[in-house]
Amino acid sequence: MEIQDIEKEIIYLLAIKQFIDEMVNFEVMNLHGNSPDANIRFNSMTHQKFFNIILVDFLSCADTEILGEKQPYLRALASICENPFFNRSNSVENLKKSTQSFRDWLNTEVTVEKIWLPSINLETDLSIKRIEFIKICGNLSKHNFSRLSGLAKEIIEIFKRNRHNLDEENALAIFEEFYDWFHNDIFNYHSSAIAEFLNNIRWGIYEYLQPEYNQSIVYIENDHYNRYKYTYPQGVNNKFAKECYWNLMNAIRSKPYMKKFEVTKYLKMRY
Repeated sequence: MEIQDIEKEIIYLLAIKQFIDEMVNFEVMNLHGNSPDANIRFNSMTHQKFFNIILVDFLSCADTEILGEKQPYLRALASICENPFFNRSNSVENLKKSTQSFRDWLNTEVTVEKIWLPSINLETDLSIKRIEFIKICGNLSKHNFSRLSGLAKEIIEIFKRNRHNLDEENALAIFEEFYDWFHNDIFNYHSSAIAEFLNNIRWGIYEYLQPEYNQSIVYIENDHYNRYKYTYPQGVNNKFAKECYWNLMNAIRSKPYMKKFEVTKYLKMRY
C-alpha cells in the first residue's frame, strides 16, 4: 500500500495499543500491592508463556507489505514521539518518556552469574542484552525446537561474545536449560517491571491522543441513539488507515485496563 506518514502513525499506534492490551489485562495477570512496591502475578504458567510470546511479536517488525518498511514497533513508536502528528499542549510527553525508558532498559547488557548448563558441562557468567534473552525465550515459547535452527545461531553468537565456542549441536542441546534459566527464572523475575513499562506506554498513547479524540468526535444532533462520527485528519485518505483511525479513536474513549502502577526499583535493576 501507498500510505502517508500520518496514516503510518495511526496504523502503528493502533497495532501497538492492541499488542499491549493483549498482554496487560486481568485475564493474563493480577496486580498486587501498592505503588511504589506493586507487582504482578500471572494467572498461570500458560499466561506467562503467552505474555512472552506476544511480547516478542511486539519487539519484532511489522510486515513490509502493509507499512512499506521493516522496523521494530518500538523503534517506530520512538520515531512517532519525535515527530508526532497529534501532539497538542505537549500531550506526547509521557509517551515519549515511557517509550525511551523501556528501550533503554531492554538494550541494557546485564551479566547473569554462574549459569550451569549440564548438557555441555559448562558453568559460566553470561553477558547478554535483556532484549536478546526475552526474544529468544519468546521464540522458544512459541515454536517447537525442531523449527529453531536460526535461534541456535543467535545463541552461538551470544556465547561467542562471552568467549565460549559452541557448535550448532551444543546450541540445540542447551535450549531447554537456557529456557529454564532465562524464562522460568529471570523473565518471571522481570515480568512486573516489563508490565509497568508496557502499561506506561499504553497510558502514554491514551494521553497523547485525548486532544485529537476530543476535537475529532462529532455527535449526531437529535439522535436518541447517541450516534457519533469522527472527522478524519487531513492527509488520511487510505481506506485501511481510515478504519484504523476509527478503531483507534474508539479505543481511547476508555482508559487502559490497568491503572498506573509502579513496581519496586529493584525489580528493574537486577540482571
